[in-house]
Formats: sequence, structure tokens, C-alpha cells
Amino acid sequence: MFKNILVAVDGSHNSDRAVDAASEIAVAHASKMTICHVFYIPEHYVTDLAGPLRAAVREDAEKILAHAARVAEQAGIVAETRLLKEGHPSDAIIGLAEELGTGLIVVGVRGKSADTVRRVGSISTAIATNAHCSVLLVRKK
Repeated sequence: MFKNILVAVDGSHNSDRAVDAASEIAVAHASKMTICHVFYIPEHYVTDLAGPLRAAVREDAEKILAHAARVAEQAGIVAETRLLKEGHPSDAIIGLAEELGTGLIVVGVRGKSADTVRRVGSISTAIATNAHCSVLLVRKK
């Protein structure tokens, strides 16, 4: 059922928990697992510092992916990593899931969004609402 699993990470503790959960499922189903991180700078933050800002964000993104890959490896999974550089995070994640033929997207829930979406989160809500496949939202313990 879940031959292809996509895990979206953002460097938070909950994204580590999402990698752990996805790894368990991948082991149980002999699934291929891809870990992605979206390299996204909102337009209103782009200034004359765009070059150095992009370089710093990209460096941080590469560290986030490397860390997530180590978390998966500790669980016995060798995962492919993908750094996505375009678009809003939920759109980019859903687009990659469609491209890969993903059967399950796993994402940690941070709950940093305002009011009505605070309980789940705006990016995770958009993924759960719009993805073509099953979505697992991993919450705090």
C-alpha cells in the first residue's frame, strides 16, 4: 500500500518524530522513503541581501536534510533526500509527492500558525486537504 513514502521536514523536533514514524512504516512495508525540505523565502523578505540570505537558508536546509537522513538511518532506512527550491511549502511537497507516485506523505505538526489552524498547522492542513494520497500528521507526544 505504501510503496513510496515522502517525509517533509523542517528541522523541528516534530519533523524528527515524523521521520521516525515514516521509518517504522517503511520497514514494515518494505517501502522506499524520500525526505524533503522546502527552501522557501517569502517574497516580502527578499531584499538586497537576497544572495547571502539565500545562501544561509540553503546551508541550513542542507543541514536539516542531512540530520533527517541520519535519523532515518538509525531506524534502518536509507532515504533519498530532496531539497525543493520553489513554491510555497505545501504546494512543493504535494507536487513532489505526485511526481514520485507517493502513497503516503508524513509530516510533523508544529502548531505555530494563528487561531483556527493552530491545532494542526497551516502547511500540514494544506497538505492533508489537497494531497492526492494518504497523509500522516505526527503530533507532539
